[in-house]
Amino acid sequence: MAINNRNLLITGGTGFIGSHLLHKLAEQGHNLTVLSRNPQNRVIPYRPKLPEKVNVVIGDILQPQSLKQALAGQDAVIHLAADYRVGLAPTRQARQHMYQTNVIGTSNLLAAAQDADISKIVYMSSTAALGETQGALLDESHRHNGIFRSYYEETKHIAHELVVKQQCQGAPINIAISGGVFGLGDNSVLAQTVNAFLLGKIPFHIATTSTFQLCHVSHVCDGLITLLSPEIVRQNYILAGETFSMPELFQMLSHFCGRPSLPAKKASSLKIPAWLMDKLASLGLTMPLSCEALHIMDGSSYTYSSYKAQQQLGWSAGYPKEEFIEYVSHLATQLSSAKKDVA
Repeated sequence: MAINNRNLLITGGTGFIGSHLLHKLAEQGHNLTVLSRNPQNRVIPYRPKLPEKVNVVIGDILQPQSLKQALAGQDAVIHLAADYRVGLAPTRQARQHMYQTNVIGTSNLLAAAQDADISKIVYMSSTAALGETQGALLDESHRHNGIFRSYYEETKHIAHELVVKQQCQGAPINIAISGGVFGLGDNSVLAQTVNAFLLGKIPFHIATTSTFQLCHVSHVCDGLITLLSPEIVRQNYILAGETFSMPELFQMLSHFCGRPSLPAKKASSLKIPAWLMDKLASLGLTMPLSCEALHIMDGSSYTYSSYKAQQQLGWSAGYPKEEFIEYVSHLATQLSSAKKDVA
């Protein structure tokens, strides 16, 4: 277990996972500092607000001087800040922002933490950084095959390798490698898709055998907190939940709503519409489909075993299917309440 009353810096603390993590850390009595570009961040519905007594430092992981200020007096840092978007429009601006945040920002954080003599760094990686598994349940030692299905995957892979290199050179880094994460306050493509389905705005699903894993945010936060322990030194742990495919998720949603199953379309039939939408997206328009999104659904699998975390940390992914349905139920209640408020 992590020692209480430590001074902790959390990057990405106002994000989805970070907002849940802060409350767990606050309950344990830690002194918390959050690095934020804007303390008046846009409000995401049902995302936990900052706990009381959290110190907010205005800054950015792309600004080394603000990192230096935020790290002063800290015992440990949890680096969550990332640009997480899949189905990204193929624009130079979007890619540059993602690379700057996920790679350069991580590099800046590691350098600043070294200068500040931080005794523990917990880095949030992703199974995407380790790459496709071809249907097998692989472990932390797997290395990417170099085939990237999204720019997010590519930048997280580059950042992961950068962190591992520092770790091997003696930096006090533990790496949490999560699969997909869900829970209230999420604003990812998954959350947007579930909301759109509940509103009846999804006419079909894409026929695919691609698989991924999902875990409730609460369990991922438990894993992150455990990695603060002084006894855990330069270790990597996969924190992944149950394996799903998008057709399976849509079937679960159809069953929950009492609706007929959605018709399926082959990805090949959507290539031209996706190409056209990419062109419109490059003009600044928000589109529901992209070539990158289709590429992700090419039958690939990103499935990993959390055996090491279960055995060494006592970590559990909980009950992802049941918790996902409970999450959907909360979203449905929220949407129903919103409709009544409008009426």
